Order: sequence, then C-alpha cells, then structure tokens
Amino acid sequence: MRHVELPLQWGRGGLPARPRSLLVVQLSAMGDQVQTLPAVSDIAARWPDLSIDWAVDARFAAIARRHPAVREVYALPLKELQQHPGRAGTWRSLLQELRRLRATRYDLAWDPHSVLKSSIVSRLARAGLRVGYRAEDCGGEPLAARAYDAHFARPAGLHGTEGRRAFAAAVLQTDPARPVEYRLAQALHIDPRQASRVLLAHGVSRPHREWAQAHWIELARHLHQQGIGIKLTWGNERERERAGAIAAALPADAVRVDPPPQGLDELLRYIADSRAVVGVDTGFTHFAAALRRPLVGVFSAATGPEVLLPEAPAITRTVGGNGRDPGVDETWEALRGLLDAAAGAPPDRAGT
Repeated sequence: MRHVELPLQWGRGGLPARPRSLLVVQLSAMGDQVQTLPAVSDIAARWPDLSIDWAVDARFAAIARRHPAVREVYALPLKELQQHPGRAGTWRSLLQELRRLRATRYDLAWDPHSVLKSSIVSRLARAGLRVGYRAEDCGGEPLAARAYDAHFARPAGLHGTEGRRAFAAAVLQTDPARPVEYRLAQALHIDPRQASRVLLAHGVSRPHREWAQAHWIELARHLHQQGIGIKLTWGNERERERAGAIAAALPADAVRVDPPPQGLDELLRYIADSRAVVGVDTGFTHFAAALRRPLVGVFSAATGPEVLLPEAPAITRTVGGNGRDPGVDETWEALRGLLDAAAGAPPDRAGT
C-alpha cells in the first residue's frame, strides 16, 4: 500500500488534475449521516462534475439519497445482518450491494467513519486512493487505519460536522468556510410558524445518553403550566413506555403521543412541524438543528455538547454534558428563553 500525505494536491504528486468519482463511506449512525451532509455539499460545490456515491447502512440510506449531489447509494444491510446472522435473504442483499459497489472504479474512497466495518467496505471498493482517520482517531478500532493510503488527524474539540468539513478540505480542497448546507429541508412544504406543540425527543439508542424520566415529566409540567402543548413519539417498547408515563402525568389534552414517523420525509416533517424541540444526543436532535428549529440539546454526563453544531446558533442552546447531568430548571430556562425569543418577547420575561 502506498502512503500519501494530506492535504491532497490534485494535479500534483501523481494525482489527476481533478477527481472524477468519489465513494463516501459513512455507514452509521443517524446523527453521523446528518453531520456528513454539509461536507458532501462542500465537495459538490468545489467539484460540480464529480460523481459522488455513498455506502451506508441500509437503515439510513434515505438520508444519503436525500442529498441532490449523490448519484448512487449502496444500502448495506449490516445492522440487519448483525441481528439476524442466519437470514439467507439478508446475506444475498449484502452481496448484491457489494457487487454493485465493486462494479464501479473510483478515484477516491473517503471514509469519515473510519472503524473496522467501514474500513472493510473501503478496501472492498475499487478505488485508486483510500483516505480515513489515523489509528488513534478510529473510534477505538485502530486496525481500521491500515485500510487507508492517507490518514487525517481528527481536530480536537471540533464538532462532527465541522470535523468532517475540515477532513473534506484536506482531501478535496473544499472551502469549510462556506455556509453550512444540509440540503434536508427542500420539498417539505412545512410552515413552522404554524406549529403549536413542543417536541420532547426523549428516545436514544444508548442508555448512557438518557435523561431521567422524572426530568421529562417535570419539564412537560412546566410547558403545560404555560399553556404550551407537547408531542411525543417513540421507536421501541422502552421509549413507548416512557412516552406513556410522561403523558399519564399530565391532563389528557396536554400531551399528544404519536406513532413513529414512517420514512425520512415523514420524520423530517414531524420535526419541522414543531414549535421547538428538546432532545438528547439522538438523530432527532441533529435533524432539528439541521432544520433550524428552536432547539435545546440535553447532554448527559457521559456525552458532550460539542457534538451538536446548530444550523442556526441563535436558536439553539445546550445544557449538561462533559461530566455533568443537566437539571430540569436550567433546561426549562433555556427552552423558555428560546420560546420567548421566537415570540418576540423581551428577555426580561425570563424571571416572571
């Protein structure tokens, strides 16, 4: 395997004058898919004739397909295979997608995921050059770095979106100072000014990111006392029980528990049609930031708010994180400040 130094200089050092084809290898998770979209926008702006394909876990393929610059999406059923390793149809689907992927030769495979499973996909791709993170930045799986010809040092303290944009700049000479473009809101046809309910995005994939159920109930009571409606949804039985417990603690007309949105468009509309969003470190929260909804990000002691880069910083607050669980009072104050600002109320109302 050859070794190449970053930043790449297209047209020098044996590289062609311009890349013609790119494979993005970002397999999971939902929030990481959202955070990769602006880097893809940067790449498309810098190289408008570049063919951009994306390898992704099948669960999140709709996010990759949403970006107008992405030509082909390889939906790999990796999570399904992990859950059902003996299912023959899943193996056939995976092999079919890998054959499709290998049918195209790429100038570059860019892996902003850089863990073992993504490094395997990067190696399977027929790419002239493979770029990923250095070993110490490969998510605790340093062997992944062996798959790459060039290695990027993850900048300390940078949010995932900013980090991916910096990575793209080192690989494809993009401009990370461009306005952030997620390209998610097109064709939603939602007027968020008509939204009346606050979405409490309580569901999370990992228990260490949870906020206590009692906290959600108390926050919901604050909203109800101010005459503000609440909406909840769920994605699994644990989340369904929590949503039911929150709703049961308030009058029946105060909280609306909705079935899970089906498909990406329905999910985006559901989030966009919210007066504000309070969410833990989950895909809902990252979508809310990308859709420019007033947002309070609630981070547990085991996580950090630096993972959330707001599309509109003036309407985003974060509480907790980095060794500290947030309390209900500070979360409510952050939310009330955003709601007051959205309504045009003077800031000094916060103490009333």
